[in-house]
Amino acid sequence: MRRPRASTMTAGVLVTALAASLATALPAAADPRPTTDDPALADFHDQEITWSPCTEKTLQGLECADVQVPLDYSEPDGERATVAISRSGADDPAQRRGILLTNPGGPGGHGRSLAGMYEGTRVGQVYDVIGMDPRGSGASSPRMDCGSEPSPLYPRPTDAEISDATRAAIRYQRDCEDAQGDLRPHMTTANTARDMDVIRAALGEEKIDYLGYSYGTYLGAVYGSLFPERLGRSVLDSPVHPDGIWRNVFLRQAPAYSANMDRYTAWAAEHDDVLGFGSTREEVYATFDATSARLREEPRTDFPGILYDNHLFDFEVGQLSRDQQHWDIASEYLGYFVRDEPLPPEFVSELQALTEEEDYGITTQDLQTAVLCEAEWPGRISRYHADARAYREEHPYGVGAYWSLPHPCTFNTLERPEPLVELERDGYSEPLLIAGEFDANTAYEGGVAMAKLLDGPLITVAGDGGHGFYLPGGLDCVREAVEAYLVDGVVPGDLTCQGPPPAELDTAPELEAEEIAPLTEPAVPLGPGI
Repeated sequence: MRRPRASTMTAGVLVTALAASLATALPAAADPRPTTDDPALADFHDQEITWSPCTEKTLQGLECADVQVPLDYSEPDGERATVAISRSGADDPAQRRGILLTNPGGPGGHGRSLAGMYEGTRVGQVYDVIGMDPRGSGASSPRMDCGSEPSPLYPRPTDAEISDATRAAIRYQRDCEDAQGDLRPHMTTANTARDMDVIRAALGEEKIDYLGYSYGTYLGAVYGSLFPERLGRSVLDSPVHPDGIWRNVFLRQAPAYSANMDRYTAWAAEHDDVLGFGSTREEVYATFDATSARLREEPRTDFPGILYDNHLFDFEVGQLSRDQQHWDIASEYLGYFVRDEPLPPEFVSELQALTEEEDYGITTQDLQTAVLCEAEWPGRISRYHADARAYREEHPYGVGAYWSLPHPCTFNTLERPEPLVELERDGYSEPLLIAGEFDANTAYEGGVAMAKLLDGPLITVAGDGGHGFYLPGGLDCVREAVEAYLVDGVVPGDLTCQGPPPAELDTAPELEAEEIAPLTEPAVPLGPGI
């Protein structure tokens, strides 16, 4: 089993293999059941949930169930959908304070494995932790499946590749509309929030507490805006910027990657005697640029299961630049590409074994694009092309120009059934927010803006490019504040937690697959999300 990261998520999706949970006897739902607010939803709110042991390898020890929800909430007597959920019961049933509903981000991230993430923590002691595969994803049904390939990942596309990406976006959106055009308009954040409230009622709870990561922070804010009387304590980890949903949210990623690249190249220059990438930041950039140009002309075939070209290299360099405590391992790995040397055979074998062992079914890409189409996207193609040419020059590493290119939603012809939910906090408690100073998935200013909008305290993780901070093995400073808030109801003031320091490097470290594999997971061609 792949070892999970100790401190932060490396991708827009927080899904890792989890330790098995011990099945515990769960207390029955409170009696009487909560009053149903909307009589039209009574059948859904009053449904009986049947739990059984989860069968998937990564969900061993958890309980799983399906919840029936309306496909279209404006027609609750019409077609139904199912939302797959999981449960890890409170370690101490006597201290149980309710359910903690979770979401890993994405959009489209499969979230049932999150239920087992908090065993052995104070949170796991007092909550029944509920994971879910949001509507349209994972084991929920119907699942979004366009039968088409998503747009290619081009961090710094040529003019020809800009045109190619445009055609790919048109093709993909047409394929999706042809395959599931009747379903896609119902795959929205608002409907997922409504599903959450059905889950709450079906589990017999007056309120939910909530823990959401990345896109899940926006989902939590939408839930609080729609159902303020039903939301208790909520933690929003790595918040989405509340303005500019969705294109402008994603355009903030590229400058954040560049900020990490500036940090990493300066560190690499300080260790030129060991790495040989260059003695100044400019020289290190030039080394990476030259490597990228070579890989464009001569892609490598020794990387397990992938034709490793300049696009993957550019993306990986940016991704690895975020993780300052592992810059030594990342540099040793990148050095093989810089020097055009073959990867060590034993490393390739180990990485191949890990790749085959790991289940990469952590997100439903076709749901991501469906959800992103809930918002308006610019229609003028020349605007996208101009942005892409600027981004490829200014931000060539990490996601680069990916989000500046025409998106499938640019070509959406399906009707949007409702406007975006206006975010507000009116009637529920202060949420606790956490944001990393150099987070490149959801840039730090998003955390500041969301905290201001919702009037909640913000934990700033200084000097850290990670994404997702309340995790096993994470910073004590973050853990203590989150658990005091969720378990004890202690609302902190704004707080700064110092992230881990940059790696020390005296000699070249040994390259091990188990160390580098979690850092390179985003290279799996699913497309960068939040």
